[in-house]
Amino acid sequence: MDLQGQGPAAVIAGPPRSGRSSALVTAARSLLDRGTPVLVVTPRRSPLRDLAGAPGVLAVLDGNARSVTGGGADDFGGLPGALDPLALVAGHERYVVAVDDAELISPDSALGLALDEILRTGRDGEHGLLVAGATGDLATAYRGFAAEARKGRTGLLLNVQSPADGDLFAVRLPRGAVGGPPGRGLLVVSGTATPIQAAVPD
Repeated sequence: MDLQGQGPAAVIAGPPRSGRSSALVTAARSLLDRGTPVLVVTPRRSPLRDLAGAPGVLAVLDGNARSVTGGGADDFGGLPGALDPLALVAGHERYVVAVDDAELISPDSALGLALDEILRTGRDGEHGLLVAGATGDLATAYRGFAAEARKGRTGLLLNVQSPADGDLFAVRLPRGAVGGPPGRGLLVVSGTATPIQAAVPD
């Protein structure tokens, strides 16, 4: 996926155990290997938390914008110990924010509003947003950063459960797209779907 060409956002969606978090980790590691800084947001336990402290990782935040490794205290959004995502990316022209379980972040929370601002400024900037979450929840998000991220109609649709899953990207799914092992799904780029198998850990 080209976040500059089709972005500034992409969505990785699927049911639990579909491989969406693993796909997000793979994307984040690919960005880090290319020298692109990554800010990670994980409202619940996620394999992305293992990236904490890795070179190029700006921070790993929970759903209240607190560092999962402790430290830092900006009282962002009125929450003691919370960090301001906009301050964490300040000074970086090129970066990506990776958000797992995005449906758990309220679009009206301080964190949700900050992610919305990052996405808005990414349209004319050198940064982007990778959003992962449950297909049904993301498809019914009608406002906030998750809803805005869907508008590019670009991302991964993993372990398709029904043809209605295509509503997430407003695409008609090809025949035989339903089911498959973890990581099996469709790469959707600007509304065009291609069958894929995402890399998953052993």
